Amino acid sequence: MSEMNLQLIHTSRKYEKRAFWDIVFEWEDVFRQTLGVNFFHGNKYLYKVGNRLPFLNNFTTPSGVFTFEMSPFLGKRFMNHQNVIPCIIDFFLPKANIKLFEKAYRNNPIVCISSKEAVDFLRINDCQLNIKHLPLSIPDIYKINDTTEFKKEYDLVVMGRQNTVLEKYLKLYIERNPNFRYVYRIEQNNQFQYFTSDGELLGNMDSREKYTDLMKKSRCCLYATPGIDGGEIRTSGFNPVTPRFFEILASGCNVIGRYPQNLDTSYFEIDLFCKSIDTYEDFEEELNFKTNNKADMSLHASYLKKHYTSERAKALADLVKEI
Repeated sequence: MSEMNLQLIHTSRKYEKRAFWDIVFEWEDVFRQTLGVNFFHGNKYLYKVGNRLPFLNNFTTPSGVFTFEMSPFLGKRFMNHQNVIPCIIDFFLPKANIKLFEKAYRNNPIVCISSKEAVDFLRINDCQLNIKHLPLSIPDIYKINDTTEFKKEYDLVVMGRQNTVLEKYLKLYIERNPNFRYVYRIEQNNQFQYFTSDGELLGNMDSREKYTDLMKKSRCCLYATPGIDGGEIRTSGFNPVTPRFFEILASGCNVIGRYPQNLDTSYFEIDLFCKSIDTYEDFEEELNFKTNNKADMSLHASYLKKHYTSERAKALADLVKEI
């Protein structure tokens, strides 16, 4: 195949309204701006037909398209085309599905995977696709520098799905420290409502702006990779580093962490910011220290320089040159 000319960023923003896609759209905005290309807007109705009849892609998809995919497709796939470079965000496939995965992506010139652990897994298991590592990132709109400062109102804000072990330790800590000021969430009428430990309702945090503004008010945040303490059932044992880790750092929060040693946690140097908590005593000591000491914004800023989305867009451009 001749060298690909990257021309378009595929986006599903016109019809995809689930909240977890919002950060993907922010990544797409940065890729579009950094690479100087345009958007190619997807059509969910066309895709329903196209996944059954992939040959339609020959008539509907222009050349040089980059697209994020939340997870791998198996079976017939509309984007299985030499004009398309996919990047898979969550790769949680077991070994038994590798052949199906190969078939679904066999026509893509390269297949980017966000997890270094997953890339290594595929190579060890002799995956026949042209697999490349394109790590996750934090959008450039959240850039900080060593003088960035946020007004902190809470000792801890509990955001999103929680690790069961850290959650258990936190409950015990709260019982023993009644003056600890924190924010937690409760599901009500299919929405998550956030409350302070004083009983104040903060609302549902239903936008990226509300979500990040609340995080910026916290001195600390809990963070764990998703494939431990029961999560391995959902992730097939993979433990990628998720964007929340970057969001915590960009919000000027100290990290209370739990994670394994693997290729992803090593690549993202998590141990620069937190040790992996294994006992309640370590949790208590870490939380006591970090609620009473400001985050090192110089360290956060210098670290994040390597992980802004514009850096990933440049990395993609280099990968395309290799085709």
